[in-house]
Amino acid sequence: MSVINVSRDMSGPGLVMVHQTSGRRDFRMYGLLGVGLVFVYAGATIDPATNCSSGGECAPWLVPVAFWIGVLATLGGAAALLRNPRRGSRINQRTGELMWWDETHSPDVRSLKLADFAVIRIDTSSDTSTVMLFDRRGELMPFAGTEVTPWPYQEWAQGIAKLYPHIRVEAD
Repeated sequence: MSVINVSRDMSGPGLVMVHQTSGRRDFRMYGLLGVGLVFVYAGATIDPATNCSSGGECAPWLVPVAFWIGVLATLGGAAALLRNPRRGSRINQRTGELMWWDETHSPDVRSLKLADFAVIRIDTSSDTSTVMLFDRRGELMPFAGTEVTPWPYQEWAQGIAKLYPHIRVEAD
């Protein structure tokens, strides 16, 4: 029931690729870089003395704040694109494991025995979707969730349930 660290060699018979992405495929990193560049440009080109409303209220301190927020966002987006961390998951049918990796948090590949969990619970009712795994006693199992599973989550879960019929999928 605990997380098992496995070899980084992800090739071999019985491995079925389910999902993999990287920093360079993640539109959020390009968005962060773009927004950061817009703030840097605005902070570098707007004269703080002219940053006044029509009512005469001025806030010259906002321009340098916007510039430095832009610098931080640009550096964050560029670093993520240069580092290009991989994340994803796959099923090892030979050993009966769900394997996942998220290099943003750890370079290790982790896995759970598919026989150890009984429920995949998917909640997309709020702004933040979740994918959770539960064992037969209803206890939450360690899993990276939506970061390593492909969209739509329910199709991914149904695919696992077809391979392993003892797993029940609960979706909102």
